[in-house]
Amino acid sequence: MRKVWILFGFSMLVGLSMNLAHPVTPAHLRSINVDSSLFGIIFASMNLGQFIMAPFWGNYGDSRNRKAVLIIGLMGYGISQALFGLFVNIYLIILVRFTAGVFASAVISNVLAHISVNDDFKDSKSKIISLIVAFNVIGSTLGYYIGGFIGDFFVGKEYVLMYIQGAFNILLAIVSIKLVNVHEPVKIASARQSAFKQLAQLRKLSKPLFLLVIMMSIISIAQTNFSKYVDLYMTDIGYKSSDIGSIVFVTGVVVLIVSFLVVPRLSSRFKDTHILVFSVLVQAIFSFLTFAFDQSYFLIFAYSFYLIYIAGKAVYEPTVAYHLSTYKDVSPGILMGARTSSIALGAIIGPVLAGFFYDDLGHYMFMILSILLLMSSVVLYFYQRRRT
Repeated sequence: MRKVWILFGFSMLVGLSMNLAHPVTPAHLRSINVDSSLFGIIFASMNLGQFIMAPFWGNYGDSRNRKAVLIIGLMGYGISQALFGLFVNIYLIILVRFTAGVFASAVISNVLAHISVNDDFKDSKSKIISLIVAFNVIGSTLGYYIGGFIGDFFVGKEYVLMYIQGAFNILLAIVSIKLVNVHEPVKIASARQSAFKQLAQLRKLSKPLFLLVIMMSIISIAQTNFSKYVDLYMTDIGYKSSDIGSIVFVTGVVVLIVSFLVVPRLSSRFKDTHILVFSVLVQAIFSFLTFAFDQSYFLIFAYSFYLIYIAGKAVYEPTVAYHLSTYKDVSPGILMGARTSSIALGAIIGPVLAGFFYDDLGHYMFMILSILLLMSSVVLYFYQRRRT
């Protein structure tokens, strides 16, 4: 039980450490005169690193040493974030965002894979996976809140927060060497494979699983653009980084309530495939309502409709992670790596496209993303019928 709570705490601290600078990132890029059309490429470069390397890190953790993967991931991400604050050259910024994605993809996917493969957790796997994801999201919202509050003291000098974030990640890596235990007596794979060979394994997935991976990517397009461009949208309509952090903090409270009280009840009463369809439909409806009305009242909609969207997302994320673990013919490392890669693939395509359309479409872009979620819920409905 102590090990589980340490993993919960680790997951939360990872979420916090990887999101400290997010509330000030739009302001930082504005302060160094980066054109808004390049924002999407900067966001996407990190996701490209995740997409390429997530299967490799998953397989390496399966076959070798998960703790080493976690430490390397945190160290590499911390250094990348510090360099992000240092550089002003756009090409170097894109490069360090790419390396940040490479290292970020090593961490939570291996924690989830460890839960999936460890017999100690077999009787409560669904609940633990749900809580691992929940604690990570809670940590992320705390990172947003703390980062937003600190950011108000460094207006025009947001790079300071990148340095703080880098140091925090390196410190967390050092502490984790002693405290985090992800030992597995029996390793799954016998040999290390290249990242591209790992990506090639995704082609061997069954048709239903491959369809699910595609849908996860499409849903990721919408979710990523909401999380990245809502921050920029709020900055552009005059809100401070602390306002952004406060909203994200409240979303964390919603995630906590949903994860502890709603997800366990839903998972005990309904099939996971049914929950997936419902959660994506909720996201589609209430994200649309957030941006469908007079945006001078945005905060009212953010603290009402948008929070229900977040609740739907909080149900979706652990449910899809658990549903993937029900595919027994694929190793956990590859499954969780495929999860991270599919999310990252959607998060590559989405921001690049949004970077070109955001200035012209404004809040209408978010309504289009809601329609994309609605279409995804329809496809998932037919997927769940095929799985039952």
